[in-house]
Amino acid sequence: MGVISEVNKNLNTLFSQGIAMKIGVTVHKEGNLFVAANPFTNVTSQGKTCEEALNNFQEAFELWFECAEDWEKELAQKNEPITTAVLDLKV
Repeated sequence: MGVISEVNKNLNTLFSQGIAMKIGVTVHKEGNLFVAANPFTNVTSQGKTCEEALNNFQEAFELWFECAEDWEKELAQKNEPITTAVLDLKV
């Protein structure tokens, strides 16, 4: 099972008795670390591997969700990801 599939499975388990939602997470590399972030909630985590960053993101999101205001939870639910693209740009 892939890293993203495992995180999705864990998030689905987290919300199986509550709210089910899809959370968009971007992962990029900063120096020697991988950074996982959601732009709508500003939840961010890091790890030495992509898998570790995503697992840390899951824990950070759980903690954020426990403390989030109702309007923040609503915003997170409404912003279901559609697609992620990597673009090569010249500026």
